[in-house]
Amino acid sequence: MIGRAPCVLAAALLAIGAAQAAPPGPRDPDWPCQQIKVPELSLAAVWSGPPVDARQTDWQRDPQVADLAHRLAQRRIPVDQASTEIRAFAEQAGAQKQQRVLALLVGLFNVLNQERETVIAGLDRFGHRQKELADTLRADNDKLTTMHQDSAADPVAVNKLTQQVTWEMNVFQDRREAIGYACDVPAAIEQRLFALARTIQQVLE
Repeated sequence: MIGRAPCVLAAALLAIGAAQAAPPGPRDPDWPCQQIKVPELSLAAVWSGPPVDARQTDWQRDPQVADLAHRLAQRRIPVDQASTEIRAFAEQAGAQKQQRVLALLVGLFNVLNQERETVIAGLDRFGHRQKELADTLRADNDKLTTMHQDSAADPVAVNKLTQQVTWEMNVFQDRREAIGYACDVPAAIEQRLFALARTIQQVLE
């Protein structure tokens, strides 16, 4: 079993190196994604229409607007379908079209922004746990290297630590593969908000 150690060591080192790889520039050490972390989203980044205050809460007091904002924020609803519903809502609003459609915009921004913040917080927690596991894997890998180089090392202890490093490495790599989709979610939310905001701007022109 001691003969397996070099392969485990090489794989562990590759896993740790992959964890440390990052694009140049300032970076949150806990951020697990290759995408640049943008902690906060502003309405101005997706809206260039009439002035609107993203902090206003009128949209929550209009049941139809609130229900529509929460429903259209769901990514399972195609953007084309959501845009069609926005146009229908605008037509039904009559003389209150601008007021209610802008309220819908603020509602969509708040719902999607809250979802995005939740996703980013989850990614931060994941990244912190992954960083802790990388530190543990590195330390155990160093111990295994030392034991493997010691001709007097207990084979049972070497085998036990080899299994431990192998398990840690597999968990680390499985987590890295699983996080790929989640890392795309913040950008997907931003793209959805931009598309819906563009539809709202079009119905107000």
